[in-house]
Amino acid sequence: MILRILKTNQAYHFLLIPLIVLGLWFRSYIHPEYFPFFEGENAMFLYKPVHQWLSQSALVSNLLAMVFVIALSFLVLRLNTAYAFIRIRTFLPSNIFVLIVSGLLSLHALHPVYFALLFLLLCVDRIFQSYELEQFHASAFEAGFFIGLGSLFYLNLIFFFPIIWIGFLLIKKQYQWRNFVLPLMGVGIPWLFTWSYYFLTDQCAVFTETITVNLYSDNHFLRDNLPLQIYLGFLTVLTLLSSIFLLNQYDEKKISTRKNFQVFFLIFSIAFVLLIAVPAVSQEILIIMSLPLTFLISNYLIFMKRKFWSNLFMYLFIALIIYMQFV
Repeated sequence: MILRILKTNQAYHFLLIPLIVLGLWFRSYIHPEYFPFFEGENAMFLYKPVHQWLSQSALVSNLLAMVFVIALSFLVLRLNTAYAFIRIRTFLPSNIFVLIVSGLLSLHALHPVYFALLFLLLCVDRIFQSYELEQFHASAFEAGFFIGLGSLFYLNLIFFFPIIWIGFLLIKKQYQWRNFVLPLMGVGIPWLFTWSYYFLTDQCAVFTETITVNLYSDNHFLRDNLPLQIYLGFLTVLTLLSSIFLLNQYDEKKISTRKNFQVFFLIFSIAFVLLIAVPAVSQEILIIMSLPLTFLISNYLIFMKRKFWSNLFMYLFIALIIYMQFV
């Protein structure tokens, strides 16, 4: 029942999705709290003025995070509509995205990673649109530019730059030197302007220190957090089942869809490596992981034949998120 409601392609979802966020995020506006930033995490070059503006009100920070999640959910929907990863018209990816993020309670406050995901979505859109283009030099430059701009909010987005090169090779199966150089130019321009500002204002030490702390600050988020461990365990099981299901139907999917899922797998893999290898990366990387997981899990829940199990997963998913609001 619940799955049938969430996966329809009806206009009421434009009202339902904000209502789901309001319902599952009630703790964030009844008892608003800031995200527990480590020193320097909120000082990234473009996020710093945003944080200074929000430092007067935790409630405004939480409400803006809600607005971001709702907007990102509709961008996720647009991505699926434009490139048809899932063969039917459905709002389920938007709903799954909202549910995944709703279970990450500390990220109900505004965090730089929300800006990063916005620019990553724009980057992925430029990669996917190249499938229909003969010349995609503008898309190559713009994809790099979005990664560069987003990394000025959330530094670790810069590590996702290789998805541009690999993504274009996967999508187009051809190599041109311009499509190698143009993304580098795109990612470099925002950083060049930023470095120039800090250089001209004699703040090079601040520039270097900000980058350093956002790479090497130790950040342990799973320790002594049993509810989050249970939630991530549930997501892990659902991810494994969805992956096996996708592999079983992989040969049935269109070539473009296979290529797009390969790009999503690359995004998930980079995020997972960052979580292990970069000390400063914490639970916020799960927001970026939610992008590939959204389409992977949606594909599983829509096409699995036993509707009892798909509905059971959805009820458990929602019940677990609600439970976490009270612990």
